[in-house]
Amino acid sequence: MQAPARILVVVASATGRTARMARAVAEGAREAAAQVVLRPAEEATNDDLTAADGVILGSGVHMGGIAASMRAFMERAAPLWLEGRLVGKTGAAFVTAGLGGRGGGELALLTLLANLAEHGMILVPMHNRLAGFRDAGCHWGPVAWTNPREGRAGPTPKHLEAAHAHGRYVAECTARWMRGA
Repeated sequence: MQAPARILVVVASATGRTARMARAVAEGAREAAAQVVLRPAEEATNDDLTAADGVILGSGVHMGGIAASMRAFMERAAPLWLEGRLVGKTGAAFVTAGLGGRGGGELALLTLLANLAEHGMILVPMHNRLAGFRDAGCHWGPVAWTNPREGRAGPTPKHLEAAHAHGRYVAECTARWMRGA
């Protein structure tokens, strides 16, 4: 019998909004029978990365980019890049951004995915048939538009639905990849 996929969710969350998305991603992955480890970016280690079959990165968006703690996490993983230790694992991303379409969400997603690709990981995008895609999806991954200045501090239930669906999908894809299907 095949061992369950091991999914690592790493999150950089200054306000708790991105952490709420991360919990929804993790719940979705668990629903697909994955073993899930959820770590703040400040605490995640290279051992966490090498133990995982799939990695999902999540960050709040800051000035169109990712959180400093996520950047530091990625930089700590440089020795794994030198050794090719993450090649062939699956990778995905999600973000929270404050100002809707102007919040830099796509740029932040691309930054996270580019880092995973640099490690030789197999990227799992968010397809438009997943639950929540219409309200919180982007083909690069789920995006929660939080916009607290207008009284709509998210993530909303639709954002969490998209995060949950994407976590499940990433875990399913990881399990299929592990089976060679």
